[in-house]
Amino acid sequence: MERSANTKPAATEDEEDIAALIYQESQRRKAEAAALAAAAGKNKKKSSTSKNGTKVARKQYRYECSADACTKVAQRGGVCVKHGAKVKRCSYEGCKNQVQRGGVCVRHGGKTQCRIEGCTNQVQSGGVCKKHGAKIKRCGSEGCTNIAVRGGVCCRHGGQKLCCYEGCTKQDQGGGVCRSHGAKRKRYS
Repeated sequence: MERSANTKPAATEDEEDIAALIYQESQRRKAEAAALAAAAGKNKKKSSTSKNGTKVARKQYRYECSADACTKVAQRGGVCVKHGAKVKRCSYEGCKNQVQRGGVCVRHGGKTQCRIEGCTNQVQSGGVCKKHGAKIKRCGSEGCTNIAVRGGVCCRHGGQKLCCYEGCTKQDQGGGVCRSHGAKRKRYS
């Protein structure tokens, strides 16, 4: 028996049906996540002050996992690692850290190291770490020896960025917001 050009094997049709169901489910979850984000966004308007003193709207870059009742941060494809986001891991045997560069994590050479022989610290400036002479800017406030963070002063003397939510005096942890207003937390494995 010969097959006509229009008929497909049963396995291919089943695979297409499954793919269509998966696509529909992902679209439904995206729509639910967008509706939740829109409802959460109505609470407060975020703003930040630009250099010339005017208020500017700030975008918040935290997305939650689209899986039901999961509040973890989405990594890829709208889901967290627990619900299927693929995260590249270090190729060094037994290491489960996230890849930084060249297929390895920071601990195994993913960042540039100090050029002094035997030193494994990360480069700060001029190819060397702080321990071997990288120049460090100090706080400009009189009598303070802390490291300058921003604007020539340390955090204690006003060098830190603050959360952009009105009335919040906590320190910015990324994306213009503090942790209690949605900044991502760094997790180490």
